[in-house]
Amino acid sequence: MNWQLISLIGILYVMPAVAINEERLWLPAKYHKYYLDLKESAQAAENLDICVEVLRGTLDFEQSSKNRPIFRIQCRREDGLSYNEMVDGVSKETLTHKAPTEGPLSVKEVERLRMLEEKRKQDYRESCLDEFQKQTIFMLGLQLHTPEQANPLEFNDDSAVFIMEFDAKNIAGTPLKYRATCRVGTDKSAEVVIKPRK
Repeated sequence: MNWQLISLIGILYVMPAVAINEERLWLPAKYHKYYLDLKESAQAAENLDICVEVLRGTLDFEQSSKNRPIFRIQCRREDGLSYNEMVDGVSKETLTHKAPTEGPLSVKEVERLRMLEEKRKQDYRESCLDEFQKQTIFMLGLQLHTPEQANPLEFNDDSAVFIMEFDAKNIAGTPLKYRATCRVGTDKSAEVVIKPRK
């Protein structure tokens, strides 16, 4: 368990029984890769006591950066008025109103954070595998020795590093040994460097 992750997004609460109406969430086509982050950010906003219902959610282009999307979630208050809750798309921390953090996390909250962490790892892992396959598509007799579901060598909210060891053959059939290092960030873009290994 990455306890640093828990401290960073410990403001999240257990998802309520009523799910977010996804028809109210919108992103331009070129930003569709952030859709799941938008959905989780909308849920974080709705978990606040002040936000009775999420009316609309989208990316805030002015406050967002390449590696850190900021979402604008329009909420309805109990008195019927609406307001905008800004949410950090990486940590899912609400920025307009801070969620209470007093007291230890419940078992359900810890499990929810663990699932969020595993989802982020899987997203990073898939980006690395996609880029790895693009770079090795013409290699002969490729045999991957590292399990595809292997844990990252490094992992945090903003990035991950995966190591993949594999063998291949040259045109003459001589065995060759390689190690691929993949670095991937929150924008899901992966950089793979392949070097010989002993």
